[in-house]
Amino acid sequence: MSNSLSSRLRRILPLRTIVRVLAARAGAAAARLRPIQERVYIAANRDGELRGNLAEIQRALTGLNPTPSILCETGSESERRGGLPILGLVSAVARIFLRSYRVASSRLVIVDDYFFPIYPVKKRPGVTIVQVWHACGAFKRFGRATLEAEWGADQIFLEWVPIHANYDLTLVSSASIAPIYAEAFGQPVETISAAFGIPRTDALLPSPRRDAAERAVRERLALRDGRTTILYAPTFRGADLKGAASPELLDIAALHRALGSEYRLIVRLHPFVESAMRIPPEVGDFVVDASAEPDVNEVMLAGDILVSDYSSIIFEYALLNRPMAFLAPDLAAYERERGFFFGYRTGVPGPVMEETEQLARWIQAKQFDLQRVRAFAAASFDVMDGRATERFVSDVALPALRGEPIRIPPAATRQ
Repeated sequence: MSNSLSSRLRRILPLRTIVRVLAARAGAAAARLRPIQERVYIAANRDGELRGNLAEIQRALTGLNPTPSILCETGSESERRGGLPILGLVSAVARIFLRSYRVASSRLVIVDDYFFPIYPVKKRPGVTIVQVWHACGAFKRFGRATLEAEWGADQIFLEWVPIHANYDLTLVSSASIAPIYAEAFGQPVETISAAFGIPRTDALLPSPRRDAAERAVRERLALRDGRTTILYAPTFRGADLKGAASPELLDIAALHRALGSEYRLIVRLHPFVESAMRIPPEVGDFVVDASAEPDVNEVMLAGDILVSDYSSIIFEYALLNRPMAFLAPDLAAYERERGFFFGYRTGVPGPVMEETEQLARWIQAKQFDLQRVRAFAAASFDVMDGRATERFVSDVALPALRGEPIRIPPAATRQ
């Protein structure tokens, strides 16, 4: 690296970011010394197993005959909590180098979230990168739409790490939100497509598979007594996974007193939140904590009613045609801090409430507006045929593995 470039980097980027950028570029450069491998690299920037779209795609690819070479990887490349800071940085740099090498040496790369090793490098010709974003719809602001926010990226960082760059294709649930994703990712709108569908929604549409999954999760959570189930699934507060928290805005004891023995409450906190929700001992078996369940789509199937706040879970849940309500007493503060792509109160498919007592009265009244839910689902999903994963494999993965360009239908042809 030249002295002038080194000087510029020191002036405008923190040392840790400089090191991470250089690690990504070194990994990509090393990969170019060898031919591209005919391989699918599926990467999740979270700990644990593949979930959602990535799990559906991996399962479908594994079922092919012949089965293509598939490399799956999970876990954040960020520095771990605890321990000596220098050891955390060294470990993060090693992960970034290796992941950047794997990106640049794989014929097809599939991610479902922010993935740092992709961005600060020039994409290698012959490598196809597909973003199958982990959230449907366009709800909370993300990507470049949060530029200069207190917790978002700034312009200086973006110059060196053009976040969400280098995607050949991004899947979205509706063509109407393609311009939003194009702006948030800084990508041409022609690369944003709703034509293929969203793989993880296949399991939520009516089918024997969905019925079996619902029976299994209800059995796993010991929901065998026929009581109406309320799924409480709030999103996290905070900038990222390191500071994620879930304020206890729902008064569980008050809800239990109001609803009595006819209901059960399933609590499913966001995976970023490490601390468990406090459950009052007097509520007995009213509460089932499902936060440790790995697949939120399966937990959704166990809920007869959804109570959320600002979580994108509402898009997938709408496919079940079940009632939703929104407990959002901190709406004004959240809107200032994070912001939405549409008017919250008029855009969500259910009533917005500030107090647990309001929620209890709504549940007891049983006057649910399912037409509003159906309209929300119809506006949010262009493709609801249960074949999105099959279409992704045949129209995206296999052509990419053959070194062919992906044919993305133009926006005008999308429903």
